[in-house]
Amino acid sequence: MITKIKNFFAAKSITVNQLILLISFYFVVVLNEPFWALAFERIMQLEQHNIAFMISVPFLLMSLLVIVFSLFSIKYLIKPAFIILTIVSALVFYATSEYGVVFDYSMMVNVVETDNAEAFAYLNIYAVIFFIVFGVLPATLIALVNIKFHSPLKEVLLRVKLIVAALIVFLLIAFLFYSNYAAFGRNNKELKRYIIPIQFIDSSYKVIRDKYFSEPLVFKILDKAPTLKTQGNNAKVTVLVIGETARAMNFSYNGYERETNAYTKAFDPIYFQQVTSCGTATAVSVPCLFSAQKRENFDKKLADHQQNFLDIAKLAGADVLWIDNNSGCKGVCKRIETIEIPTDKSHPLCDGDYCFDEVLIPELNKKLNNLHAKNTLIVLHMIGSHGPTYYRRYPKKLAKFQPDCPRSDIQNCTQEQLINTYDNTIAYTDYVLAKIIALLKEQPQNIQASMLYISDHGESLGENGAYLHGFPYAFAPDEQIAVPMLYWATANDSSIDLQCLREKAKKDVYSHDNIFSTLLDLTNIKTSAYQQDDDILASCRNN
Repeated sequence: MITKIKNFFAAKSITVNQLILLISFYFVVVLNEPFWALAFERIMQLEQHNIAFMISVPFLLMSLLVIVFSLFSIKYLIKPAFIILTIVSALVFYATSEYGVVFDYSMMVNVVETDNAEAFAYLNIYAVIFFIVFGVLPATLIALVNIKFHSPLKEVLLRVKLIVAALIVFLLIAFLFYSNYAAFGRNNKELKRYIIPIQFIDSSYKVIRDKYFSEPLVFKILDKAPTLKTQGNNAKVTVLVIGETARAMNFSYNGYERETNAYTKAFDPIYFQQVTSCGTATAVSVPCLFSAQKRENFDKKLADHQQNFLDIAKLAGADVLWIDNNSGCKGVCKRIETIEIPTDKSHPLCDGDYCFDEVLIPELNKKLNNLHAKNTLIVLHMIGSHGPTYYRRYPKKLAKFQPDCPRSDIQNCTQEQLINTYDNTIAYTDYVLAKIIALLKEQPQNIQASMLYISDHGESLGENGAYLHGFPYAFAPDEQIAVPMLYWATANDSSIDLQCLREKAKKDVYSHDNIFSTLLDLTNIKTSAYQQDDDILASCRNN
């Protein structure tokens, strides 16, 4: 059978130009469906929409892809290039069409820094079938087809003719509908990020360029000699909990109708009502969270080459420890002591790929029982509500909301199942936070302990057809950037007027930009890098 198929394709030969046109057509009609579907939707929303302009969009895209694909038409490159491009584009098509993911620069950084367990979380039978139909089968046809090559000179002339023809079509459409494209493009700049494969090729190039081929930066010292403030006879312990993919709107403290914060309620923590994240993916948000840079001008490469909060805390003399139950600290903890939780199946809280966040508690308890410094900072990095395998983030015995969705192709769950599953992750996070607070509350009277929890970014759960996170910040929905933050401290710490802070938490607007200086204040560190205007605690300090 396979031989017959090979013989059939061997008997049918096509020219390079024909192959380029066929592949361009496939990319426009199939793999770019998310792009033109969204483009058509936006055009139809205009008060006066031009049908001819709408029809021109696929032709403009087709001519553009023909020009781009002609660059890969070298004899011994054409098949491998188009096979790889089709397979990778099918994966991008799946992520974009099913989850609304856009592969811009920040998302490609996230892809590069994703570990195997996180990547395989997206693997399911639906994804496999999707990949075979839209990636493997077309790639197989490309591999089997017999390409008729002419002499090198003739091939060059034929390619020039094809490019010129595509360019004429492109320019003609641009000329006829210039005003439409100018106005529509200016108001819908994000649409270009959906074009497959141009967007992810461009983003991949920039990530590789910046990571491997750019000039190394000199490490920047923000403060050579930070110090610890005098704090009397009491020792200080600060636990910073970095949440994962928790969105504010699903917290009871934020007015959510479901009881997702039943466990911490007894401890009466201070919840901050209006907080936004620095990014929509961990690879950006976590480095930004610990950086002195602000979101608007945040540059991850610069952040990687200058002191962050953890560096300053360690240099000041604090005992700093990072305990990780996620996919790593994205570079922010590389100069401090770090414990990465092993996911070995032998542990009752782990399944070989992931561990429930309760696994952080024994490590925290071990550290609290072996304090040796006057000032200790412990960072707990949760796996929290990381999707799409939400059902693997909480033990079944704590699955409060039913029916849930025990699968990774979440777009095929009912909305009720999906929300139930996600809410279970939030309720479980609250359960773990309550355990952390309980441990801190048990500390001796001479230890002032506090906990600050904040999520790295939010999550989309099907609102307007969007799932997961990682959207470009400029048009990311509120679900992906509004994050929860709460604070708790032992009663023996009277340095902060908690009622004042509670009032500010209800009405004031904050973001990840506030965290750097707030943490410096919270951990009693004196440094020239501190900015009082960014410090949430400053106006509520008793002293």
